[in-house]
Amino acid sequence: MKVPPTNRNHFLQMAKIASERGTLTETLKRVYLMNYAKAVKREKAAVAAAAQEIQISNYI
Repeated sequence: MKVPPTNRNHFLQMAKIASERGTLTETLKRVYLMNYAKAVKREKAAVAAAAQEIQISNYI
């Protein structure tokens, strides 16, 4: 299952908005943090996959 790319800063902005409204609970903060971490991992995986693809194309 391919997950569409998500801007990791989106989750920081959502947390900031919730904090300003006073609705940022510990649970919600953890959810935003976990989603942020997943987005960072997806970005790193995409960079690694692109680098690997370039490396393979250089050998052929």
